[in-house]
Amino acid sequence: MLEINNLKKSFNGRPALRGVDLQLNAGDVYGLLGPNGAGKTTTIKILAGLLSIDSGTIKIDGKLYSRNDPDQKRKVAYVPDEPFVYPKLSGEEHMHFYADLYGFPVKGREEKFDYFFKYFEFEFYRHELVETYSAGTRQKLLISQSILVEPRILLLDEPLVSIDPVVGRKFKVLIKELSEKGTIIIFATHILPLAQEVSSKIGIIINGKVQVEGSMKELKKRSGATNLEDFYFEQVIEHEGIVKS
Repeated sequence: MLEINNLKKSFNGRPALRGVDLQLNAGDVYGLLGPNGAGKTTTIKILAGLLSIDSGTIKIDGKLYSRNDPDQKRKVAYVPDEPFVYPKLSGEEHMHFYADLYGFPVKGREEKFDYFFKYFEFEFYRHELVETYSAGTRQKLLISQSILVEPRILLLDEPLVSIDPVVGRKFKVLIKELSEKGTIIIFATHILPLAQEVSSKIGIIINGKVQVEGSMKELKKRSGATNLEDFYFEQVIEHEGIVKS
């Protein structure tokens, strides 16, 4: 279980998170939506251990989460919205490096590497330097290595950036399989049809606070909206005062 209570974060006196609360159980797939600057990436970076918090608490399986505790950090894997890679490593070397960071067993790695390189259709680049990869291929690599280490919590920030539709569909299938195995998945996205399709729960964060959350069925009951796109725009208009065009 992941529990977030009254999470707050400011940058140079400007509030980015104004008290985020969240509770997710094993197998939940949480689509985190919101306008630019609403706090999506800040929330995910805090959970990934890349940012400290001003106040609030985070618990994983009932234990307070510390970004300085390597054992706890190994329970969390993160795919950023701007792929960070080590360009002078090959794809396979990059996978080994990431697996080493997580203390993932060496035995059986090659078989898992085989699976991901084939599944995400970039086996041809397995032994090529990452600096030669396209943006989409880099994204495939980051997704692969994050799933490889079998995290309890998988954090994805705009995971399908630069990904082609065929691989994007395979990604959605894999997300469902991970959920069924008990992985908690949180992903920030602006692709509303993706969120509607794969999320068991959706949260809309606006101005640093989750204003509404629930399953798609629950959200529909709140308004006359028949799909997530209509509901989303209703919420943004309500909480930001945006005028419909």
